Amino acid sequence: MSGPDLGRLRWRILAANLAVAGAGVIVAVLGVWLAAPGAFGDAMGRAGMAGVSGGMMGGGTPGMMDPLLRSAFGDAVGTAIWLGLGAAVVVAVGASLLLATRLSRPIDQMAEASRRVAAGDYSRPVPSAGGELGELADSFNAMAASLAAEDQRRRDLIGDVAHELRTPIASVRGYVEGLEAGVFSPGPDAWRVLGDQTARLERLVDDLATLWRAESSDLRLERVPVDGAEALQAVSARHLSTAAARSITVTAGGSPVRLLADPMRLGQVLDNLVANAVRYGRDGGAVALGLRAEGREAVITVRDDGPGLEPSEAARVFDRFYRADPSRSRQAGGSGLGLAITRSLVEAMGGSVAVESPGRGLGTTFTVRLPLS
Repeated sequence: MSGPDLGRLRWRILAANLAVAGAGVIVAVLGVWLAAPGAFGDAMGRAGMAGVSGGMMGGGTPGMMDPLLRSAFGDAVGTAIWLGLGAAVVVAVGASLLLATRLSRPIDQMAEASRRVAAGDYSRPVPSAGGELGELADSFNAMAASLAAEDQRRRDLIGDVAHELRTPIASVRGYVEGLEAGVFSPGPDAWRVLGDQTARLERLVDDLATLWRAESSDLRLERVPVDGAEALQAVSARHLSTAAARSITVTAGGSPVRLLADPMRLGQVLDNLVANAVRYGRDGGAVALGLRAEGREAVITVRDDGPGLEPSEAARVFDRFYRADPSRSRQAGGSGLGLAITRSLVEAMGGSVAVESPGRGLGTTFTVRLPLS
C-alpha cells in the first residue's frame, strides 16, 4: 500500500504551517527559559521577598534568588513549557490539517474536473467557493461550458453536413442507377437533374470551405477604403433579374460613406443578405438597402417585408444550417450556411452583424456595422 504523496498541496500547506508553528514554539521556549528566572527574581526583589528569603536561609544579597527557589522555579517553568508545548503541537497539527484540507479541496475538485473535461465529460461543474479559489472555479466552469457548447456545435455540424449531402447524393445515385437499368434515357432532363444536384454539392463544399477559413482566421483579407454607396448599387444591380422574376423591387439608398473592408468579401456579405431577402421575400414585395455613418462605424441595413422571424428564430438565424423554414429553403436551393458565412466574414473584417424582426409577417432587417475608412 503506497503512502501519502508528500508533494501534494495539502501536505505542503500542512508542512509550511507546522514549520511556522515550530519556529514560534522554539522562540517562545528559549525566550521563557532565558528571561523568566531573571524577571521572576527582579519581581521578588521589588516586592521585598528577596530579603526575607535571605534572612531565613542565613543571609543573602537582596535581589538574588535562592538556589533552591531558582531550581523549583525552573522545574515549574519547564513543566509548564512542556505541557504548553504539547497542547500547542496538538492544536497546531489539527488547525493546520483543517486549513490545508479546506484550501486544497477546491483545487483537488478542479483537478478531477479537468480530467473529466479532458475525457469529454462536461456535465459536472466544480462547486463554487469564496475568494480567489471561487473565482478560479467560476472561470473553470465557464471554460467547460464553452467547450461543451463547441463540442455540441461540432456534433451538430457533422450531422447537418451528412443530412445536407444525403439528398443530392441519393438523387444522383438514383438517376445513375436508372440510366444503367434503362429506366431513364440519357436526355436533357436527366442531365439537367444531375447537373443541378452536382452544382448543389459543389456549392455546399465551397460554402463549408469559406466558413472554415473565416472561422479559423485563415482567410486572406485586403482591407481598403470602399465606397459604400457604390457597393450597394452594385449588389442591387446583381440581384435585379432574380428579384424581378417574382416582382420584387430592390432599391439602394443612403448617405455617401466610405468604409474599411475587403471589397470582394464585402460583396459576398451583401450578396448573401440580399439573396436571402429575395429568396424568402413575398411575391411583389420590396428589399431596401440603406447606408449611413454612425459614430466611427458605417451602418448597412438590408430590410425586407417578407415572413419575418420569431424571437427564438432570430436568436439562431446565424447558426450553421439553421433554417426558419427548412422545406422552403431547400426548394430555393439554399445551403443553410449563407448567414453563418456572413457573420464570420463581417467579424473577420472587424465588424458585427445583427438581425431584427417585429415578428411573423412583419419583415426582417439585417444590420452590418463596419469601421469607417
